[in-house]
Amino acid sequence: MIRIGIHDEPELTRFTIEGKLTGRCAAELEKCWSNVSAAKPTKSIVVNLASVTFVDSESRELLVRMRRNGVELVPTGCLMKAIVEQIDAEVAGAASVAEHQPE
Repeated sequence: MIRIGIHDEPELTRFTIEGKLTGRCAAELEKCWSNVSAAKPTKSIVVNLASVTFVDSESRELLVRMRRNGVELVPTGCLMKAIVEQIDAEVAGAASVAEHQPE
């Protein structure tokens, strides 16, 4: 089970995620993200993962896609900090490789 809180502020939209981030929950988070992105494409999005207790592989891939699209991931706790560090390294590595590709 997951709870997704959406807090719309003047300069950004903040999602607060609570619970286990798994299959169907990831689909719901992706739907929320897509809706906010489509409605306000220039607005920053911050995802607070402080109360997330588990992330499956499907959900991790969603977080990677979100990060690649400029979403800021805010972790709390050892598990989420480690996951977000891995995601940031993966995204930075992919960006670095793309920059060095010949056109």
